Amino acid sequence: MPIPETARVACTSPQFVEQATSTELGDWLSYFDPAAVFLTGSSSASRTVSTLRRYLESESVLFHPRNNTSVSGPHTVDGVQFVFAPTLQVLSEIYTYEQSVLDTATPTYIISGLLDLDVDTTTLSTSLLGREDYVATLTQDQLAGDYIHISTQLPAGYRREWNRLTVVGGGTDAGTGETPLIALDCQTNGRVLTHSLQRKRLGIRAIDGVGYQRARQLREAGYTSRESIAGENPSTLAEIQGIGKTTAEKIQTSARALDQGEIVRNSQTPLPSREPIYIDIETDGLSPTITWLIGVLDGSADDGEYFSFVQTNPDIPGKAIEEFMAWYTEHASHRPIVAYNGWSFDFEVLHDHIVEYCPQYEVDWTNSYRFDPYQWAVKEENATLPGRTNQLEDVAAALGYEGTETGLTGAGVARAYQQWMADQSPDTELDWNRFIDYCEDDVRALAVIYEEIDASGRVISTDEPSNDRHKTTTQGKLSDW
Repeated sequence: MPIPETARVACTSPQFVEQATSTELGDWLSYFDPAAVFLTGSSSASRTVSTLRRYLESESVLFHPRNNTSVSGPHTVDGVQFVFAPTLQVLSEIYTYEQSVLDTATPTYIISGLLDLDVDTTTLSTSLLGREDYVATLTQDQLAGDYIHISTQLPAGYRREWNRLTVVGGGTDAGTGETPLIALDCQTNGRVLTHSLQRKRLGIRAIDGVGYQRARQLREAGYTSRESIAGENPSTLAEIQGIGKTTAEKIQTSARALDQGEIVRNSQTPLPSREPIYIDIETDGLSPTITWLIGVLDGSADDGEYFSFVQTNPDIPGKAIEEFMAWYTEHASHRPIVAYNGWSFDFEVLHDHIVEYCPQYEVDWTNSYRFDPYQWAVKEENATLPGRTNQLEDVAAALGYEGTETGLTGAGVARAYQQWMADQSPDTELDWNRFIDYCEDDVRALAVIYEEIDASGRVISTDEPSNDRHKTTTQGKLSDW
């Protein structure tokens, strides 16, 4: 099955565009790098549209359902078909578009502000406002293609079938607040993946230790960008009212990591001395009953050898783990096992499933040395990472890693395997190679991070400490992300 093409669409309110600083607007667009942008809300937002056009690439699509100067009608964006429908009149033309420009073998996304949600708090029921006129104008029975209907009036994350009408939300809040900024990855297979970014991670507020008040103090002192803070002397920053020496050093270090896309070491705490192996696991959810895929990278991020231990049969839940442990004990038992956020998930899951499904390897696993770069860098504060968040993909991307586009997310992978477990039929079977590629991409991203951490220090690593120290260390939680 070919990898679906993906078009990223960023969604935001006019209020955000009008109140954000120029640095924040540029930062928002740089982070999401969208091929199209659409604005929510009911006003014409003429000023917002003109403001955004100054920041967008000339080929980027800009849509606002209430502005008559924005894009309208069918457009192909990064290989994905869209129809931008500010009015019912455009909807009435869909049949004509099918005869001329739309490929009915590929799903098309219709983006509009014509559908809204009405919630009856008395009966706790919902209705889709505008649906009757929408459906009547669309004349679904005459159409040959598949359509996904994205409404700027519905909240991001909303998805529901309304009598053959697949409706997805792409709206954000009406104000600025702290509601995340949203981008939708619209794929040629009809799937929509939602990405979010907290507004406090834009501009200088993305710097660790800089909140709303401290950002205001920094701007008043003339520091309006991460670059200006990264290049400043911490002692000069410490002279700003409310910012002491320790805070100034922390701010300057974080600004440098973000601005220069590099890992900044904060301590002399060494990494493991032996060459590691990198792992990533795929399960059926956050409370897993099966570890069905273990990806292993032996060697460097660029040219290391990748091994995949996969179990396509859910009725044999321990097979992948048993094969991995057989490989590890024979080929790498003297080397550290490295997993990102491993002490919060991978290591614990593997231990539980080894005990349950192949207890003959429990001693081998317990005696192995396991190392978690996230734990070491973030929780133990040995290094400052350059990602907008500390998630694996954000950190690796900030370090220049260009991953393989598989169109998958961790949650989507788990859901797909859950469906396969419930109904092992041709309709639900996974494209196994695609999922293996997804796992390989994660372990190579992990290797990039580890190698950059190693390169950032000038200390000679020592022998590995005992795993006992991890037993008394407070582990991170998923909420830390």
